[in-house]
Amino acid sequence: MRTNTLALLSLGLVGNAFAAGNGGHGSPADLIAPAVNVALLGGFLIWKLKGPLASYFTNLSKNVSETIERASIKSQEAGMMLETEQRKQSNLANEIENIKKQATADAASYDKKLAEETESKIHKLKADASLKINAEKKAAVDALNNQLLEQVIAEAKSTIKTNKDYQNKASSKLIQGLQ
Repeated sequence: MRTNTLALLSLGLVGNAFAAGNGGHGSPADLIAPAVNVALLGGFLIWKLKGPLASYFTNLSKNVSETIERASIKSQEAGMMLETEQRKQSNLANEIENIKKQATADAASYDKKLAEETESKIHKLKADASLKINAEKKAAVDALNNQLLEQVIAEAKSTIKTNKDYQNKASSKLIQGLQ
């Protein structure tokens, strides 16, 4: 309804402006009526549009203010993230150095542990080998002693069998041992 009233009023003002022409040039006084009409129209438009324009610009101001606040918060967050990343980057060289030191220390510790384990195994193997050699040596000595004893017994038997005098002595000693 307001737009229809505004459109009719505008047509009426335009019609008055053309009617003042009389086919020639008019005087400056002829412009007074259209100037009054324009002033009335401008005043009416300002009066009618003042509220909606004020609320529009107020809302626009609030939106811009909220957008600026969000941008400020985002800027602060980005600044903190940038600062965190810069601290990480500045500590990166130290972190790499610490990792290298730790790796070197781990490698040295591993080498030392491996050397100790190897030395321990070598010592244990030497001890086991020594025990085994001694056991084999004792077994060999025992075998040689048994073999020697068997040879001595065999020779004694053969000597006793070949000599009658030794046979008599051996028999008498056995009989004395049994009594």
